[in-house]
Amino acid sequence: MAATSLEWFLENYRDPIDRLFSVSNATAWHVSRSSFAGALWRSFDRRFSTDAITLTRTEGIRFLDSLHVADLALAIGCRDGDADAWRHLVLTYRAPVDAFARTVLGNSSRASEIADSLWADLYGLRSSDGARRSPLEHYGGRSSLMSWMRVVVTRLEADQWRATRRTEALDEERDGNSAVFENGTASPDPDRTKLISALERSLNEALNALSADDRLRLSYYYVHDLTLAQTAALIGEHESSASRNLARARTAIRDHVTRTLRREYRFSDDQIEQCFEYATGDWPFDLGSVLALGK
Repeated sequence: MAATSLEWFLENYRDPIDRLFSVSNATAWHVSRSSFAGALWRSFDRRFSTDAITLTRTEGIRFLDSLHVADLALAIGCRDGDADAWRHLVLTYRAPVDAFARTVLGNSSRASEIADSLWADLYGLRSSDGARRSPLEHYGGRSSLMSWMRVVVTRLEADQWRATRRTEALDEERDGNSAVFENGTASPDPDRTKLISALERSLNEALNALSADDRLRLSYYYVHDLTLAQTAALIGEHESSASRNLARARTAIRDHVTRTLRREYRFSDDQIEQCFEYATGDWPFDLGSVLALGK
């Protein structure tokens, strides 16, 4: 069978769509069944667009059951501008997102700037035609909403760091960001084992490609939980230089992993994004051991 259209999806998966809609709390956010089904279809199509010919209905249902449908319904409500959904999103996630930003950035003013940027982006900007545009349009429910927002935070910081690098002198002080792996809740995505395996091998390769000083900085700061000032003192550099070097190393790691996943594993952009979402969830990666082996 081939997933060729939304109409095909609605016809062949009517029962699981109804079941997931009923448990998603979508009606609380004034999300219609058609909007919810459309979001399920987009996730389904991104996952199976290249494998549709060999897909069985059992595999399709297993994938749909793995989605975080309550988070997906909330995201749809916020995307569509429902006031109740937006209030719930802020009340539930504002404090954890702010805490995550402080954890990965360490600088309160910088963390607040990035967190505020996230909420402004999520709310959406109005274009000339009056339509709201929000990153929530790209959330598909394959990871928890909290894990997805962690990825957005790290991406915002990486983007700002790159912009800073292009426009500011190298000796100006800037703070960076890291991809921190925290506990998260994840449904059993059928692709999880394959993606995690490829991510682990790619990340090992990226870490081993770093210089000895870069591995040492990462070990001091993330494995041994030293402050930025303590890390800089042990390396023998200024605190601002340590911050820039950590940010540069993190960006190099992400770029290396992305290239490897795309070139060697032939992963799509959606699969690569899912790998990074897993990295901010419950993936038990032992950074300390890898850095130690790379010495």
